Amino acid sequence: MKTLTIPKMTRFALITLIITGLVALPALLRGQGAAQGAVQQVQHDPSKELAMKITQPFIFAAVGDIIIRRPVGEGEAGYQTLVKVMREADMTYANMEGPILDQVSFRGPLAGGPKSLVDELKRMGVRIMTTANNHTLDAGTEGMFETHRLLAEAGIVHAGSGKNLADARLARIAVTPKGTVAAVGMYSIDPSSNNRSRFTDATADMPGLNPLHVTPYNVVTAEHMQALKKIRDAISARRPEVRFPIAPVAAGEAAGRLQLFQTAFVVGPNPGDLTYEMDPTDLKDIITSVRVGKQLADFLVVAIHCHQNSFAFQAYSLDHQTPNFLIELAHQVIDNGADAFVGHGVHTLRGVEIYKGKPIFYGVSSFFFHRGAAPEITDRSAGSSSGDLVDDSLETLLTTSRFEDGKLVEVRLYPADLGQDRTRPISRSGTPSTPSPEMARRVLERLQTLSKQFGTTVSIQNGIGVIRVASKQTN
Repeated sequence: MKTLTIPKMTRFALITLIITGLVALPALLRGQGAAQGAVQQVQHDPSKELAMKITQPFIFAAVGDIIIRRPVGEGEAGYQTLVKVMREADMTYANMEGPILDQVSFRGPLAGGPKSLVDELKRMGVRIMTTANNHTLDAGTEGMFETHRLLAEAGIVHAGSGKNLADARLARIAVTPKGTVAAVGMYSIDPSSNNRSRFTDATADMPGLNPLHVTPYNVVTAEHMQALKKIRDAISARRPEVRFPIAPVAAGEAAGRLQLFQTAFVVGPNPGDLTYEMDPTDLKDIITSVRVGKQLADFLVVAIHCHQNSFAFQAYSLDHQTPNFLIELAHQVIDNGADAFVGHGVHTLRGVEIYKGKPIFYGVSSFFFHRGAAPEITDRSAGSSSGDLVDDSLETLLTTSRFEDGKLVEVRLYPADLGQDRTRPISRSGTPSTPSPEMARRVLERLQTLSKQFGTTVSIQNGIGVIRVASKQTN
């Protein structure tokens, strides 16, 4: 067999030709693939990916905080009426406020509900929950993970807290016969948030909850601002007395804003209002979670545990008005794929908005509100005034949103009573029940007023609020 001898220059030219061909080969193959339709990059339409994808008739039910500390069982007739609505929905959402603990085996602080609580949730038909709130870590990180375990064992999907920040922000997905449903949960935190030691923000390498940090600004008039700046300048005049003074004026401070006594002020028309700014990094990451979650699921609910007030002179967390950042947040998450937005945490009811054909419930209050310890038993006939008998924190809301062909057609608002008239025995206080006709009307009339600012019309039919969605709102 003869050996073929190639001259040196010819060998170099041949090698160059081969390398050139290999470099050009991928482009050539791409061209052939495109021509033959064999290799093509799929282009996804964002409007379709972020749209509601369940076309069958679909009912989404939502309630607020679940704070159960004792067995409920089947409950009385008024409770059963509410549970029937929840169980008949295609998906029911609630917020798990505080830990669930197997008190036989758990070795941490017994702060939260008993293991049997999961049976109550299943009896109510709750299938998806959020776990980000100011009581998430009442029993430490161990209690948080115990809650995750018990919910998972019960087949209840949960979102909003996790082993790190990425895990806490992740959308979690539940399955229904009609399609998949995802949830994203968060807790809005400002420097004055109470019980700071009870919760921990998750970080890149630490467990905790999904935070949305907000900065509150106290609204003052222009004249007030000038007076505050005079106070600041007078204080700053003493700076030479200390070796390491802070700067009297923050870098880049806007003309109409001021930081004084660890409080932020802004000029506005209504002194005493509170306005908020969301942390841009938190907001960006949350919006990313929303978009990714919706791309991976057919329906997405975004929920927030929010205690922020709208007024500086309002008692903590008893504010019916909706703070500005909550409106901005709800609109942004719906713009990015959310099909429903649920607010809770504040111990009152807030308005309802239909935004781009999607329901926004700015505040649905606590669905269960069992006290941790039994109040002192006293003679109810002694020392009670009529003003003590009305407590906004003892009224709550069950909502249902009905979709057809992927579009919202109707919202129903079911008022519920946690024992507002104070006539119940302690064993039944804080458990939701069908309200009296008088209470139902009072609650729904307030919701009519609170929702009017959002252009929402609530009709009252047999003790239930009804919102019918015009076709133009579903576009």
